[in-house]
Amino acid sequence: MLASLVLAGVSGLWVGCGGALPVATAGDAARAGVALAELQQGRSLVAAKCSSCHRTPQPAEHKTDEWPKMIDEMAQRAHVEGSEREAIRDYLVTMATR
Repeated sequence: MLASLVLAGVSGLWVGCGGALPVATAGDAARAGVALAELQQGRSLVAAKCSSCHRTPQPAEHKTDEWPKMIDEMAQRAHVEGSEREAIRDYLVTMATR
């Protein structure tokens, strides 16, 4: 019984936590041709918006060409538009190629 409770607790932690998102650097920004502040905003938005419904996605979980479509699918549910959407896309696409 105790083992089942421990396993359930550990499983719940894993599902609720996608791990720390990688921090964008000036080198990442230069490579992507975007401002570092844009990547930092994207990281913050991914953590806030995505994790409100599911485990925070890691950029390396998908290829760079897959992220834009996934963001399009999730944007309405996450109430993300315009510059926020662009910042999320820039962050995930840039960091997926790291």
